[in-house]
Amino acid sequence: MTKCIHFVNDQGIHPIEKIAPRDPEYRAIHRQIEELRQHFEQKLDAEDARRLEEMGNLYLQSGTLLACASFAHGFRLAALLLGEAWAGEK
Repeated sequence: MTKCIHFVNDQGIHPIEKIAPRDPEYRAIHRQIEELRQHFEQKLDAEDARRLEEMGNLYLQSGTLLACASFAHGFRLAALLLGEAWAGEK
């Protein structure tokens, strides 16, 4: 199973790139994040602004890893459920 998931990700089929939450709160939160980013970008000196951007990038990487792990877990769970349904187990 793990080989299949790695194949999907390694071949450029990245589920995280296809996800676009429809919840209106998602866009509102991203607007707030952008407003705060711009605020601090104007207030901070160049070094602190660079470090803030680096922190933001680390948050993005962390979120991407979490989303990939969630996708893999969901994929495995779906495969197990499908296997049980196919086998007729109760």
